[in-house]
Amino acid sequence: MTMKRILSAAGCAIAAMVSLAPAATAQVEAAPNCQYGDTYGTRVDSAQVGGMGAIQLCRDSSYRYWAFLLLNRSPSSGQHGQGYLERYRDGKWESYVTCDSSGGNGKVLPGQTRCWTPKFTGLSGHYTFRAWGAVFDNPRPHDPVASGYTSLTR
Repeated sequence: MTMKRILSAAGCAIAAMVSLAPAATAQVEAAPNCQYGDTYGTRVDSAQVGGMGAIQLCRDSSYRYWAFLLLNRSPSSGQHGQGYLERYRDGKWESYVTCDSSGGNGKVLPGQTRCWTPKFTGLSGHYTFRAWGAVFDNPRPHDPVASGYTSLTR
């Protein structure tokens, strides 16, 4: 065989091996939106959390709402992320829950990138919701290094 035929055959073999490799899908690579356990909801609104990620206001088909905090990267040592869901009735603040509340999955710690709050019912037309997310330095738990709010919406 000539050198040209050897190189041509090697090139075809390499191309065949590359085409057999499984392609990564965008769905696998991209972090999901509006996660709640093993399910996903509809994103109602979203806001940036100081360039560190996003907070999302989410809803399921039964009109239950939750906040979903999705960070671009895991918090550094000494930091944590927290998501909040606020509920308003007839325009007046009523109550809130956090990722740490019962039904949530806990604040975002180093090695993690996401958390969700418990769900609040929104069946009544009297309710509106707002989600906010923040990243805190643990020594200063009430002074976020980054935060963001969605609009107050239904």
